Amino acid sequence: MPFRGLRYDRSLVEPGDVIAPPYDVVGDDDTRALLDRSPYNVAHIEMRQPEAGDEHYEQAAAALRRWQDEGVLRRDGAAAYYLYEQRFALQGAVHSRRCFFARMRLDPGGREVRMHESTMTGPLDDRLRLLRATETNVSPIFAMFEDPDGSARAALERSAAAAPDFEAEDGIGDQHRLWVIDDAETQQLLTAVIAASDVTIADGHHRYQTALNYLAERASEEAEWMLTGLIPTDDPGLEILPNHRLVKAEPLRGDFLERLSELFEPDDITPKSWDGTAIHRLWGRVQANALGPTTFGVLGIEHQRLHVATARSRRAIDAVMPDGWSPALRSLDIAVLTEAVLRPLLDIDQAALTAGDRVAFTPDIEEAWSLTERGRYRLAFLTNPVRVEQVLAVADAGEVLPQKATFFYPKLATGMVLNPLD
Repeated sequence: MPFRGLRYDRSLVEPGDVIAPPYDVVGDDDTRALLDRSPYNVAHIEMRQPEAGDEHYEQAAAALRRWQDEGVLRRDGAAAYYLYEQRFALQGAVHSRRCFFARMRLDPGGREVRMHESTMTGPLDDRLRLLRATETNVSPIFAMFEDPDGSARAALERSAAAAPDFEAEDGIGDQHRLWVIDDAETQQLLTAVIAASDVTIADGHHRYQTALNYLAERASEEAEWMLTGLIPTDDPGLEILPNHRLVKAEPLRGDFLERLSELFEPDDITPKSWDGTAIHRLWGRVQANALGPTTFGVLGIEHQRLHVATARSRRAIDAVMPDGWSPALRSLDIAVLTEAVLRPLLDIDQAALTAGDRVAFTPDIEEAWSLTERGRYRLAFLTNPVRVEQVLAVADAGEVLPQKATFFYPKLATGMVLNPLD
């Protein structure tokens, strides 16, 4: 539904200085840079600062109140939807995508709002404490909806013909533009399209689960709503990057390669001399099998050697997958990696994945190589990205992917609009 957003007064701030990426993709150094960029950067609220300890949450709430008192953040007088356009560079080309911000009613039963990915325990407590303190959705979740006749996309196109109400460039040169959609006809059209569709969460599962936990605590009308960026499933700018696995496994079992070979054919492609392109050749081999058979790049077996591991047979893989899983979930490379490699060969079970202390993630193959080469992680597995249609098929089956299976890119910026829960 439309809502009265809380937004920066662009006459009092430099827009590019106050927005930030969401909390879960920003390291300590980047957090400090954001905090230094402006005393009003939303990172002062969104990002937990180690030196602040548990006082961060009350400090964030106090900053939020102070910025409103100073007029830096202002509440819109009338309920609106907010068109959000991102222009970003990826793989040498410029892309764009459009979504719109709305208040979405939480669905504890998961009948109309589907989570496609499992969560980890660590971020949930942090996000819940921030929500309790601020009583505001500072950062949106990102969700997909069906727009079969293209009417929602056409409405967003028409809204984008006007000058934007807020426009910012972030630290990597991506463009972020926002329009207030306050005309009743467009609002009614967008509301009708969403009402006719299931909604599948693309990004922000921890924030959504946090909102459900908060609702269970408060059981109030105000807590039933969540700031959500909604995008049609067929938007051409809807990109999913791979999310490679970095694994702590010391010491590596001596028979690891032998056991891996039972289901996969490992091809050692380690070069005799390094020229900086080996990791890219490995990744090219993995990408060549994006549509099958299941193929991983493996870094770190036998003193930092490079292997391409290709499934020997689909039937053999199916035999080790859990009973009762749908074909959609069984066919996912990332699910095969979890069930055929991480669990049986490295003793990384669901509890370890949920805890998040043995597996880390990166979409960057060079970072995966650097972290294993330096010994930060024992192994890395390079995996092809999940496709949008696969995410929807798993959600349609009422199932969820392993943690951090998808990396929708780019992330929605935090600070374009906030949603006070009142």
